[in-house]
Amino acid sequence: MSSSFPSTAPSNFPTPDRVATDWFDPDRSLDGLKFLARTQVRFRITRFWNRLFSPRQAIASVLSVTFVGLYLLAGITLLSRREANDPEQLRLWLSGGMILYALYHAVKQLWSQTNTDMDLVTLTEPDRLWLGGGPIARRTLVLREATSAIPSSMAKTVLLGVVLWRDAVSLVSLLLGVCLALVALELLRRLISHLIAALSPTERRYARATSLLVGLAMLMQLGIQTWQSTPPGSDPLQYVLSGMSEIGRYAGSTAIQSMAFALLPAASLASGEAITSDLAIPGIHQLLATIPVWLVQGLLAIFAVAVIAGLAECLVWADRWSSDRQRVYEQRRLKVLQQRRTSDDAFRNDMRHKAMLPTRIQRFGDWLARLLPDSYQGMSGLVVRQLQCVRRYAANVVVSFAIPMALSLSPLLTDQSTKQWVFVIGGIAFSSLLLAPPALQIDFRRDLKRMFLVRSLPLGDVAMCVGMLSVPVAITILFQWTTLGLGTLIASPPGWQTLWLFMALPSLAVATFSIENALFLAFPHHVHAQGIAMVIRAKVTFLWKGMMLAIAPMALVTFAMLCERALPSSMVGPVAFTGSLTAVWGVAGLAGWTLVRCWRRFDPLLDTPPE
Repeated sequence: MSSSFPSTAPSNFPTPDRVATDWFDPDRSLDGLKFLARTQVRFRITRFWNRLFSPRQAIASVLSVTFVGLYLLAGITLLSRREANDPEQLRLWLSGGMILYALYHAVKQLWSQTNTDMDLVTLTEPDRLWLGGGPIARRTLVLREATSAIPSSMAKTVLLGVVLWRDAVSLVSLLLGVCLALVALELLRRLISHLIAALSPTERRYARATSLLVGLAMLMQLGIQTWQSTPPGSDPLQYVLSGMSEIGRYAGSTAIQSMAFALLPAASLASGEAITSDLAIPGIHQLLATIPVWLVQGLLAIFAVAVIAGLAECLVWADRWSSDRQRVYEQRRLKVLQQRRTSDDAFRNDMRHKAMLPTRIQRFGDWLARLLPDSYQGMSGLVVRQLQCVRRYAANVVVSFAIPMALSLSPLLTDQSTKQWVFVIGGIAFSSLLLAPPALQIDFRRDLKRMFLVRSLPLGDVAMCVGMLSVPVAITILFQWTTLGLGTLIASPPGWQTLWLFMALPSLAVATFSIENALFLAFPHHVHAQGIAMVIRAKVTFLWKGMMLAIAPMALVTFAMLCERALPSSMVGPVAFTGSLTAVWGVAGLAGWTLVRCWRRFDPLLDTPPE
């Protein structure tokens, strides 16, 4: 019988006796993986270049080029005029700041849901099928996945280099040191994720309690130091600046620097300061003075690369240990469930009965469907789905909004009775713009892989957009009103001002989530996407939010002054009140209209980017 397959495999085809076991001991079975890596790099570069000149992506291209040009111009002109900081402070900031971020990531992982495959979190479905099932060692896949962060680290290095070049002794050593530090930080972050994923539920509860106590102690210490370092009666802005200074000092403390030993070579290379500059060893400074600078920098670079190699080996070990522990835990859990199912028929019947009963969220969805018009009844399904996600991640949502609420109300502790209320309002607006969208990604941004299914739902464009934004906007409004209510009880502002804020702040939530989702639909990206495009996207998003925070108060104050000059005194209050409300809600309506247009324009076949 003839066959379309060759009778003998090619010479470079992986056979069971030639399976790859190590990157440092390669064989012919890795040829396909190397070819895949080269093909992916060429494809991404070609795709980026084509999208840069595509009419469909014209706005994104203009924004990206404009941002890069302004960023470089500001780095060359404005930042070059400032005084150079101490290189020692740069070294402490790089090492200590990154360790503080690693600690934040550890706490975030502890309080988040467990991922069953932490090491392969950014692999696409074809990668999982062909690489995960191919004759390639898991060690190779883990290391390949870890090195996928190198391009984004290089992009971040360029952006940081524009800001820090004035403080550097050598630009080359600065860029090399920052890049190596970012790569080491990424490996450290993945290592922490693997270790936390291996914890059992009991161990995770103990770790969460410990992290909560340690985090509260650190925040209390930071708050006390900020309070002591700020003169009594200062403005709330002075407390904010003092808090930032104390965070910098905390990053340079002995405790944090002792945890940052893995990042010290890269940080010292970036700052041009030797690691031993603080050591009280007799004759060490005279010895360092006799060694050429290029030799010291070369040794620091070698040490930094050695640290990265060591972290990579630790990552492979943590992956193996985490997989083994998860497998043992799942086997024990399956055994317990089997014993309970075979020995307790009542338990099995009770579980079946509970699975058939509607939950409170489903009953709420049915009630909502009865209230809505016929063309909008499908929105209730979207609301139920989002509420179920909120219930699953309730702890993360509460923590994500409890901390901004406490920070927004903290200016009320100062003695500036006039300015403290302004900072409370500014804190609410800042949290609604910058912190709420990342905390509530339960809208279009999480459904990119399911866009064909979302498109097939029997809902109109307006109903779809309203349904997708209803729950995140409602939660943000609840945060705004709760914070504003507590602040009102303490500060006792005028009644008309409180009423205006209660009516105007929800428009900020609507506008924020509408613009976020409109940008996502216009320029979609996957959840774990990396690279220069994602870095530019984050910077542009932060830029428009900062401009909105600066322009909106100025526009409202200008409108009030115009009303005061052009209208009689009896009409100034009502006109300014209603006119400003109309303006802010008009902006929110314009943002919603833009979202509807972007959703109507979105084509899953053309706009969904490859993974």
